[in-house]
Amino acid sequence: MKSSPAEAPATCPRCSGSGWVPLDGDALRVEPCGCQGDLRRRHRITAANIPRRYYHCRLETFYDRNNGALIAAKNKVQAFVDEWPGRTEGRGLLLIGPCGSGKTHLAVAALRDIIDAAKPGKLLFSNFQDLIQEIQASFDSDETPRKSEILRPLLEGDLLVLDELGSQKPSLFVQDILYYVINTRYNDERTTIFTTNHDDLEDRIGKALRSRLSEMCEEVRLMGVDDYRAQKRNGAMPAALRQTKPQNTI
Repeated sequence: MKSSPAEAPATCPRCSGSGWVPLDGDALRVEPCGCQGDLRRRHRITAANIPRRYYHCRLETFYDRNNGALIAAKNKVQAFVDEWPGRTEGRGLLLIGPCGSGKTHLAVAALRDIIDAAKPGKLLFSNFQDLIQEIQASFDSDETPRKSEILRPLLEGDLLVLDELGSQKPSLFVQDILYYVINTRYNDERTTIFTTNHDDLEDRIGKALRSRLSEMCEEVRLMGVDDYRAQKRNGAMPAALRQTKPQNTI
């Protein structure tokens, strides 16, 4: 899997990058510097493969537009984060809604808030369309990872966000990859958050996988919601939000 680029952290002025600071009154004894927690957080965000565009995504920065469906969806994701990692039997979330409804923001916010709270687990973000293209590219070169190596992190992660489920046409190749990933995580009871634009997923992923998703996930529907990006382009957002640019920092 490709890693998201991360800015090199600045040298901590307190410990000069050593990670340790002397205890007050005793220069021979040291304690961990607070910057080490921030460094671990940065490393986890990079390892989670979160795209730079979504670095700013938190539940607290989610714009619910005073919309009942969005408020309910945010509350569902907040409950998921609060319960992590105590969710039983790998039950995740299936976020269903049109383009620009905020599905990806909420899914990434779950990863970011879990990391910021220093909760345990191997976390990973994957865009399904990008995944398929990466696997297809691996067939054309001896230097790229094999399919099994590309898929292994998706199979073994404690929490996987699989974005844009059903975005690829349901060819036999796509169905095989989907079945392998979803069925493996289903059998291993690993937790997954899916996002999709398709209300009728059975037409895109097949009856067997749709049935597994029903057991693996709690459905969260963001329906009847206008496209956030279109609102932003057309100026139909509060002025304070239009003037505030998300910070792509980790």
